[in-house]
Amino acid sequence: MRSGLFAIVGAMVLAACGEPAPNTYPETARASFDQSCPPESAVCTCTWDQITRTLSYEEYEAALSRFRETGRMEPKVTLARTQCLERHDS
Repeated sequence: MRSGLFAIVGAMVLAACGEPAPNTYPETARASFDQSCPPESAVCTCTWDQITRTLSYEEYEAALSRFRETGRMEPKVTLARTQCLERHDS
């Protein structure tokens, strides 16, 4: 009985450590992103994946609006891009 409980708790802990599922974004958001960062680029594909896992679509849209108004990029977007540049160093 105890070993079964430990196995279940262990599986739950491991599942919690995994990367979150991507948030749902409309295709138009991806198409707009692809205009400035081509999907043929591993860095761009990685960045989009990280953005959709880190920010909801509403947060992403708010970040884009702030960028247009202030010129300052959302730190989560910058972090996603930086991590992808490090992973896919050319």
